[in-house]
Amino acid sequence: MLLVYNITDYYYDYKDNLELTKKLEKVKSNTDFLKLKKINSEVVGIIKIKNTNINYPIVQSSDNTYYLNHSYTKEKSSAGAIFLDYRNDLENLSKNNIIYGHHRLDNTMFGSLSNLFEEEWLNNKDNYYITVDTREEKLTFKIFSVYTISKESYYIKTYFSNTKYFKEFLETIMKRSIFNFGTNVNTNDKILTLSTCKNNFGKRIVVHAKLLKKEETN
Repeated sequence: MLLVYNITDYYYDYKDNLELTKKLEKVKSNTDFLKLKKINSEVVGIIKIKNTNINYPIVQSSDNTYYLNHSYTKEKSSAGAIFLDYRNDLENLSKNNIIYGHHRLDNTMFGSLSNLFEEEWLNNKDNYYITVDTREEKLTFKIFSVYTISKESYYIKTYFSNTKYFKEFLETIMKRSIFNFGTNVNTNDKILTLSTCKNNFGKRIVVHAKLLKKEETN
């Protein structure tokens, strides 16, 4: 069984740790990829979403368990880190590329993904864009689906044996959305999927976006 499924078994309900919070704030104000890479060679990008608290380094390990309880500096932390599925590569995108993070009650990490279910956030079209900075590129994605769902492995598939199956996948995740973003997707698109726990009863918050453009940064 793929280790990726273990992500759905974690949910933390705890008070802020002052030292950890200070470190997170420091990271959020640091948009220099190379500086982050020197801190941890497993940093692969930086993710940002407007009108959320999401502005964090993305890390990647050889499995989907290590960063569940380690920070981006590799220190033990129940808050974990924002991390890319071990099967994906931001420099060579798969059909579906998954990024995970804990849904913290203080709205750090992926806690503020809950904003995407609020009318005020949804009514501002400028919010629909996710940027991911890598060593050499800035990737811009546009959100097309947001929903909550019980624990499953379907939406975190990264490989599709043929176009028919990928088309069915896209149709399914489009239909699940609680809001019509007015964005069409097709089988030529590269998808970014964000996944976090909604609560400790098995519910997940899921966000899907499609790649709009790549811009070289060097």
